[in-house]
Amino acid sequence: MKKIGILEFLVLISVLVTALAIGYNFLSPTSAEYTFDGEEMYKCAWISENIMLKGFPLYADIEGTWTADGLEFSDRVQILAASGGTLTVAYTNKEMTIGGKLASKEDIAASKIYLVPLGNTIIRYNLESINGTSFSEISDIIYADIDDDDLTVLEIDIDGSFAIDADTFSPTEQLNVINYFKYETALPKMSFVNGGLILKGTFNLDDLKNLDDLINPQKIVTSNIEVDIIVEESSKEIDTEKYTNAKLITWM
Repeated sequence: MKKIGILEFLVLISVLVTALAIGYNFLSPTSAEYTFDGEEMYKCAWISENIMLKGFPLYADIEGTWTADGLEFSDRVQILAASGGTLTVAYTNKEMTIGGKLASKEDIAASKIYLVPLGNTIIRYNLESINGTSFSEISDIIYADIDDDDLTVLEIDIDGSFAIDADTFSPTEQLNVINYFKYETALPKMSFVNGGLILKGTFNLDDLKNLDDLINPQKIVTSNIEVDIIVEESSKEIDTEKYTNAKLITWM
C-alpha cells in the first residue's frame, strides 16, 4: 500500500476542513431557527427542499418587495418547490417565485424569510389496496383506520395510485382535472383512458372527496397506499403501536 506523503496529508486535511465549514454554514444556529435573510437564498432553498422531501407541507412568512414596482410585500405563502436560490410558491391561488434581495427575474425580492413547516411529526404507515365506488368512500375507509384520539392531527396525506372507472373525458374536461391539481406541491401523474383515468401521486385526504364532483367515478381501485398523518406532537409523545409498521419522521 502506498504511504500518504506529508503534502498529500495536508491536502486531505484541507479538504476535510472545507467540507466541515460548508456543512456548518448550512446547519448553523441561523438555519436551526429557520430564519434567513435575502442573502441566504441558497441555504433557504436547500433546507426547504429537504423539509418537503420528508413529506411536510411547508409555508413561509416573507418580507420583501415586488420586483415589478418596488412595493412592499409581507405575507405567508406555501412553498411548492425550491431550487438553487429560488422558491416557487403559491399565493392567492397563483404561482409565483421568490428570490433574494437583488432578485430581478423573480416576482418577489425577499429581505427576510421564516420557514414554517406544518406540524412536528409524521406518522407514516402502509395500507393494502382499497376498493370503493367513490372517493368519499375511499376517504372514509382510510379515516376509519386512523386512531387520533390522543393526537392533534393537522393534515393527512396519502400516496398511491387510483384506477378510476368513469365516463371518457373530453379535452376540456381533462384540462379541468389538470387545473384542479395545479397548486399542489407535486402534480400527480394522470393517464386519461377510454372509460376513465389513472391518478398517481400524493393527495390530501380532506381534499379527496372533492374529486367525486370533478371526476364522477363509478368504481375505484387503489394500489397499496402510504399514509402520512401530520401531527403537532413530538415523536416522544406518540404511540406507534396503534399503527402497523409505522415509523415517525421529524423535520428537525
